[in-house]
Amino acid sequence: MSTKKRKIAFVIGKLSSGGAERVISTLANSLIGRYDIIIIPFVENIPFYKLHCHVKIIPCKKQIATPDNIFASLKLNFQLVRKTSEILQREGVHVTIGFITSANIIAVIASKIARIPCIISERNNPMKENVTKFWVLLRRFLYPRANYVVLQTNGIKEFYNKQIKASKMVILPNPISKELTEKRENRSKREKTILTVGRLDINKCHELIIRAFHQISNEDWKVLIVGDGDNKSYLENLIDDLGLQEKVNLIGATKDIAQYYNTAQIFAFASRTEGFPNALLEAMHFGLPSLSTDCAFGPADLIQDQVNGYLVPVDDLEKFKGRLKKLMESKALRKKIGENAKVSTNNFKTEMVVEKWADLIERTL
Repeated sequence: MSTKKRKIAFVIGKLSSGGAERVISTLANSLIGRYDIIIIPFVENIPFYKLHCHVKIIPCKKQIATPDNIFASLKLNFQLVRKTSEILQREGVHVTIGFITSANIIAVIASKIARIPCIISERNNPMKENVTKFWVLLRRFLYPRANYVVLQTNGIKEFYNKQIKASKMVILPNPISKELTEKRENRSKREKTILTVGRLDINKCHELIIRAFHQISNEDWKVLIVGDGDNKSYLENLIDDLGLQEKVNLIGATKDIAQYYNTAQIFAFASRTEGFPNALLEAMHFGLPSLSTDCAFGPADLIQDQVNGYLVPVDDLEKFKGRLKKLMESKALRKKIGENAKVSTNNFKTEMVVEKWADLIERTL
């Protein structure tokens, strides 16, 4: 006689192309054999990442207009809490798992209403995250009321030490998608390309990479920037001003990121702040020698400086340029650091991280 599977529900803003969405998709696809899985996005959209056919998606709303005042915002969030709790109760969910600040807060409240346990996952840098004071206050009040709070680095855990009991905090890194691992190729010949991946916003600081590249003798090298965002026109103007139209390409977001990891020779990452740098982890997993700013939080958890990559201070153009030049000039150095990077990511493979999540879910149940 078979026992009925327990039901878990992930709560997220929408199933777009971000790192949190990739993690949810990876976890849902990996855990579907053990649990019935529902994803509750606040707004309906076509999932960016492929999901198992048995993963059920139940959006709260067809569309959401951006609130233009505090009352409209409160009304919207009240509606999202009510709808989420309705779904949890109607579907007979046993555990809720929230991802990202607003979804975490709504997941905690909705779970309390539905009288079920809740795990939340903080994905961003809580010190520099772009949230209003209202959300910061809600986070301070509601995060301690979750059963467990999943964090990605020790640095973020230290931030929450005074707010949340140590027994409730669990450090779990992001899993590397199994689908992505399977797409790795052992190429002896790669293009002379410097790759960077991330949203086109001020925080990702793509202009640092462009300026560093411009100031180096770059001959037959090129820069590929994969991602979309509000900073696109600024970067296009910078590329034009520096005369780099034939050297620097803005690719946009892509579902086949593996093709770029497989063909590039160097990965550059210039963020001012991170929650956890998925793109950096993925690039290292593909054996790319990587150069990153030592921002809070994440890069220092992945890179041992000068062993499996390079770390330089945030916004330090001279040091970034120097390390990039060093990698561009030495094929042997690129090979050595790339191989070390690939080995160092083994602990982030899907199977290992998913087992830790499954253990946490069982403890919560």
